[in-house]
Amino acid sequence: MDIQAYISSGKLELFVLGDLNETEQQEVLAMAKKYPEINQEILAIEDAMLAIDQASAVSPSPKLKDKIFDTLEIEEKAPIPINSEEVKASSEKLINSKDVTASNRWKTFAVAASVVAVISVGIAIYFANQYFDVEERFAIALQQNAILAEEVQTNQVKLNELNSGMERFITGDFEKILMKGEGFPMQKDAAVDVFWDKESKEVLLSVNQLASLDPNNDYQLWAIGEEGPIGIGLVDPGQKLDLQVMDIASDAQAFAITIEPKGGSKSPTLEKLVVLGEVS
Repeated sequence: MDIQAYISSGKLELFVLGDLNETEQQEVLAMAKKYPEINQEILAIEDAMLAIDQASAVSPSPKLKDKIFDTLEIEEKAPIPINSEEVKASSEKLINSKDVTASNRWKTFAVAASVVAVISVGIAIYFANQYFDVEERFAIALQQNAILAEEVQTNQVKLNELNSGMERFITGDFEKILMKGEGFPMQKDAAVDVFWDKESKEVLLSVNQLASLDPNNDYQLWAIGEEGPIGIGLVDPGQKLDLQVMDIASDAQAFAITIEPKGGSKSPTLEKLVVLGEVS
C-alpha cells in the first residue's frame, strides 16, 4: 500500500469536508485505523480547516454574547443526565452538528475562493490584452514615425537639390532648348526643357511629360556636338517641373533623350529616341 499516494489523492480532504459517500467514508476510517500516518494527516487537515474557519469567523455582538451566557447558566443549573447512553448520543449529535457547520463554512469558503480566482484570472486576461493592444499600437506608431522621418529626409534632399538648381539658374546665363517627341514614335506627347549655360558649360533639365519606365530601363540625356553624342546623365521622369542638375556639356549643337538599359549606355540607342532639341 502506497500511503503517501493515498494521502496525496485528495480523498482525505473530501472526507473532512463530508463530500464522500458512506462507502468511501468507511474506507477512509478503516485506512485511518490501520495506518497511523493517515490518521495523523486527517487530524492535520481538520486543524488547518478549523484554523481557517476561526480566522474567517465574525465576532458576535455584545447582546448575542449575553444571550449565550444566559443560556449556558440555565444549562448549568439543569440536572445532568445520568444515562450514559443518552450522554454519548448527545455528545455525538453535538460533534456531528459542529462537523456539519465547519464543513458548510469550509465549502462556502472554497466556493468563494474559486469565484475570486476566476474573477482574478479574467481581470488578468483583460489587462494583458489591453497591454498587448497598446504595445502593438505603439509599435505601429513608431513604424509610421520612421516612415515619416524618412520621407522628410528625402524631401529635404530634393529641396536642397532644387535650391541648388534654382541658384545656378538665377546666377547663370542659361539658354532654353525646347525638346519634344512629336516626330518620334516612342512618346509623341513627351516634353522636356533643357537649359544650357555656354560659358559655365552647366546643364539643367526640367521634365514636363515623360512616361514611366520599367525597372530595367532608364532615360539618358545626350549632348550632341562635333565629337558625336556624349551621355551627360540619367533623367528622373517622376521629378517633374523641377530642375535636375546634369553633367557639363563642353560642346553641343543639340540635346537628345533616349531609353537605355538600367544605368545608361556609352552610346545612344537611336531607335529608342524620345525627344530631340536643337541649340539655336
